[in-house]
Formats: sequence, C-alpha cells, structure tokens
Amino acid sequence: MRIRFFAKRYCRCLTFFGWLVLLLLAVLFFRIWMGTVCHWLSLDRPVKAKTLVVEGWIEDYALKNAVNFYKKNHYKHLIVTGLPITRWHDYVTFKNTAQGSAAVMKGDGFRDTIYQAVIPRSVTLNRTYNTAVATRMLFQKHPEFGRSFNIYSVGVHARRTHLMFERAFGDGYKIGIIADTDRSFDPEHWWRSSKGFRNVSNEFVAFNYVWIFFHPDYKVYERQLKKGLYVDSIRRLRRKTDRELKDTLGKPAGRVFRHIAWFPVRLDYRVPAVFVVDANRKVFKMATNTSRKLLYRTYGYLKFRVHDTLCRLTAYQSMENIHGLINKKELFVPFCDKTNGKETYVDGRYLNIKIPRSDHTIIDFNIAYNPYCAYVHHWLCPLVPPGNQLNVSIFAGQKN
Repeated sequence: MRIRFFAKRYCRCLTFFGWLVLLLLAVLFFRIWMGTVCHWLSLDRPVKAKTLVVEGWIEDYALKNAVNFYKKNHYKHLIVTGLPITRWHDYVTFKNTAQGSAAVMKGDGFRDTIYQAVIPRSVTLNRTYNTAVATRMLFQKHPEFGRSFNIYSVGVHARRTHLMFERAFGDGYKIGIIADTDRSFDPEHWWRSSKGFRNVSNEFVAFNYVWIFFHPDYKVYERQLKKGLYVDSIRRLRRKTDRELKDTLGKPAGRVFRHIAWFPVRLDYRVPAVFVVDANRKVFKMATNTSRKLLYRTYGYLKFRVHDTLCRLTAYQSMENIHGLINKKELFVPFCDKTNGKETYVDGRYLNIKIPRSDHTIIDFNIAYNPYCAYVHHWLCPLVPPGNQLNVSIFAGQKN
C-alpha cells in the first residue's frame, strides 16, 4: 500500500481581467466610503429634551452656536463636560475645559445656571466615557434634568460620543446628539488636509474599536472618578494653603517660607465618625505656647476608628469671636499622634470641621495642618489638650 502525503487539487483563480475588475470595485467602494464616512461619523440625531449637554473641549464658535441652539429650542438645563488641563496647571486660571467653556458662555451673555461634569487629573484613558459617567453622576443628583437629553458635539467625534453616553447611561435614558460643523477642515474633501485625514481616520478606527471591544463596568469607573475628584480637591486646598503661608501681608511665614511638605493623599485617613454633643458646653481657658490663654468651650466628641483602633477626639468652639461667621459654623480639633516629633510637628496638628448636622460626620486627616508657630515660634498657638492624644500614627496631612 502506497502512502501519500500530498494530493493534487484543481481550483479556479482570477485572471488578469478578474483582478482588474476586483481592483476597480475596491477603488469604487473606497471612493464611496471617503465621500460618506465623514457625514456618517458626524451623527446629528437630536431627541425631544429640556437638558443640553455640551462637550467642553469644543471651540469658541461652537460654544456660541450651542448657546443659540439652547435658547432657540427653549432648553431649561445646561451641562458642560470638562477635561482636566494638565499643562501649566498651577499657573492658569481654569483647571478644566468646563470652567473655560462656562466662562466663554457667560462672557457672551448667557445667564442660566451652567452645571459642570468634570473628570479628575488622574484620568488619562477613555476620557469621553469618563465624562459620560461624570454627567450621569450629575443627573443622579438632579432629578429635574429628566430622562432625556441632547449632546452638543462637533464633527466626526459625535458618533463615538453618542455611543459612549449610551453605554454610560444605559437603556433608562433617551439620548440625542447634535454635531456642529468642524471648521478646521473641509468635511466634503477631508482627505485633502492632514488635519481632516487624521481626524476622520482616527475617529473611524476609534469608533469601531469601542463598538466591538469596549464594554466597561460603570461602577468601576464611577468609583475611580469619585476617588480622583476627591484627590484633586485636597490638592487644590493644599495649593491654597501654600499661597496663604507665602502671603507676607497676613500670614506668619513671610518671605522666608518656601514650601510645605505633605503626606500623599490617602483615602484610609478619611474616616467616618460618630459625633456626640456635649450637654454642658463648658467654657474654659485653653493653654497656648505663650502666657496668654484663649477662651474655648467643649462642643462635642468624635468617636472613630483608624486602622481598627478605636479613637476619640474632643471638638472645641472658639469663644473669642463667637458671633463671627466662621466660628459659628466650624469646630476646632487639635490632636497629637505617634508621628509627632518625627514625621510631623512635635506639638501636634489641627483640624477644622464643620459643625455636624447629625450624629455622623467625616474626619479627614488629609487636611490636618500645622500650627503657625511651627513656622514662626512667636505666633500664638493653642496647645493640644491632654485628652486629644491619639495612640496611632496619622500619616496624613502636613509633615514636619
């Protein structure tokens, strides 16, 4: 018996003219695609709604058109999405595109409230979807926005934007899209300019990619946004503290001050606490680093856990200016912990918290700050009372 490993097969193949016809059909199909893809990507399909969402990255002319569209169609609510401005961040007025776009609209005479749905600086991927998640979070806070809205976008970005918002909001919302004209290239002959070719080809590939492969978990993105927005808020507060300490007119450090050292922002040092109001509200004289004593009263007690360690701090209210607006709304919480004299200032640190409206509140040690006498010794500073000594290390807030 003869064993064979190969066998002959007869097959048909294209002739020269067959290949020519196939090539001509491919060219024809490509030419039709070139003439329609830009319009296909520039999806314009509005729905009946009273809320308009404007993408904050669009140019000023499109923002003006969006305002006119809002007024002409009698919308009641305007939302602007915002991407973080990562370049020159510490030296520019606007920290995200929503702030800049809102300023343009207000400068053109727009008087209605402009809501902002922004994403944090930590978000660098899937930014369109993240702005959609941020917008949905805003909708959850404002039921008056309704269950339908239109998005105002520009050019070939519109179809992908619409898809991302549909994925973020789900089937419970009716979402429309308006695509303004992109003036940076000719939509009819987009392939004649590098900007047009780059925008159209990139968006075509990007849309098909997310349509096939991108099926995100909304809850994961929501948690990431909340965490990032919180970290951004702490960083803004820290920059404000830096500026205030460098102010030679009203703060103690003067011209010798250069920089504050902070621990990295950590969510595990933002802890829930039970608040118990002190029934007596006893007024007493709190010792300071000088011979002078300051009048305070014990307002209440904070009970909480740090890394499974049960802790308690006393919150005080200043009586020096009890009728002042700040003293009426804030409580003073000085404390010491095991980091004092090592990583942090030897005599402890301070917290200011708003007077809780219920028996639960949040203590955020990420905003714990040093007394001014940590920088200039002759500054008057209250000393931490003996009862506010924590038996844990608080690696959060200002360092030594």
